[in-house]
Amino acid sequence: MEVKPVLVRTWPERADGPRHRRYLGASPSGATEVLRFGQRYADLCDRRLADRLILEDAAEESGELSVHERITCHFHRRWVHECISSPVHVIILTGHRWCRHCEAEASVAVDELTGSVAVTCTRCRRSPGTAATRQILRTCHASLVAARESRRAQAAEKRTTTAA
Repeated sequence: MEVKPVLVRTWPERADGPRHRRYLGASPSGATEVLRFGQRYADLCDRRLADRLILEDAAEESGELSVHERITCHFHRRWVHECISSPVHVIILTGHRWCRHCEAEASVAVDELTGSVAVTCTRCRRSPGTAATRQILRTCHASLVAARESRRAQAAEKRTTTAA
């Protein structure tokens, strides 16, 4: 079985923000990426998540994708919105999940039902108005959409196999 994962852009580039290179599609060395990074995710049941992890690992290593723009987490092997509340994702230097004003950790609440994401300082109870916070919101929203699409596709495949 040939695996052909495709990574798509989930949000448009903004004219007023910095231009980041985004990994928009499978590279010609897709099979190499699967061989190189695929073993780590071979046991995952969600193959779409595994494919996305493989592509983002390869894109990150080649410099085509920033670690902060990933919608998957290679450490937790999950969609980023599912693990963003972990203490591992607090990065004081960049301001990710950090309130510089209070010098305190910010918590992230994700509601998968409504698709809402909120970042709140644990001390002052305000959302840090930083680029890092906006980036967390963007990537969590993109992760929510990708996870929802993956679940829909899995359900459709299950219905097809059960009907056959």
